Amino acid sequence: MDYGRMLTGKRAFITTGARGIGKEIALLFAKHGAVAAVGGRNLPKLRETEAQLKEFSPDSKGYGLDLSDLEEVKAVCRQLIRDFGGIDILVNTVGINRHGPIHACDEEWLETMIDTNYKCGLLCAKELLPGMMERKWGNIINISSIHGTMTMPGFGIYAGTKGAVNATARAMALDYAGDGIRVNNISPGLIMSDNMLDEIHTYPEGEEREQFMEMLRNMQPLSPGKMEDIANAALFLASDMSSYITGQTIMVDGGASIRAH
Repeated sequence: MDYGRMLTGKRAFITTGARGIGKEIALLFAKHGAVAAVGGRNLPKLRETEAQLKEFSPDSKGYGLDLSDLEEVKAVCRQLIRDFGGIDILVNTVGINRHGPIHACDEEWLETMIDTNYKCGLLCAKELLPGMMERKWGNIINISSIHGTMTMPGFGIYAGTKGAVNATARAMALDYAGDGIRVNNISPGLIMSDNMLDEIHTYPEGEEREQFMEMLRNMQPLSPGKMEDIANAALFLASDMSSYITGQTIMVDGGASIRAH
């Protein structure tokens, strides 16, 4: 194995790559030789990512995509097959949340969370799996969440969608092992992602923000994670370094999941 270019010749689709963790994964994949296709709703940021990807992998491309629109998800997957002849590595990165107890959640938001966090990944897999099966090689990686395994008050629907992602991946790993396809999950804990930084800046500078930051620092034994920590785990699962791993959920959480509260 060439440890400097572990994904040479592979075609990867990272479902959200305009910014954040998805962008970090796409850039690392491109640096390791993959053609990286990325989706995203933020078109200016998507074009910036596309230009950065092309510096490492000239055939990489961005696709405007709203992952809550399931018809749009299917259409983009079919376009990927036309543009690249197929996708070898699918990374489902999307996750949206609104805090609150289930009785306070309106039905429209419930459906949006289920469609975005769970069903869109299933549809991407449904569209792209036949090609993987034909080629007898494929890799699906879901960016899940620590909330899919353990959670806290106010995360009922989000935790449910991520738990469903984890459970479905285990079943898919069994269904497609004979076709040379592996399916795994990465469950991040606290990651200082673009979205997390956005949330931090909703707190006024001063004591209120510092109290929030202190809470974040105390959530896990290690320091809060970086986006590259998730990208590194994704590269490991996407490459042949993990060729004997399937159906697993890898906690990349700084030890939060082993800490007794």
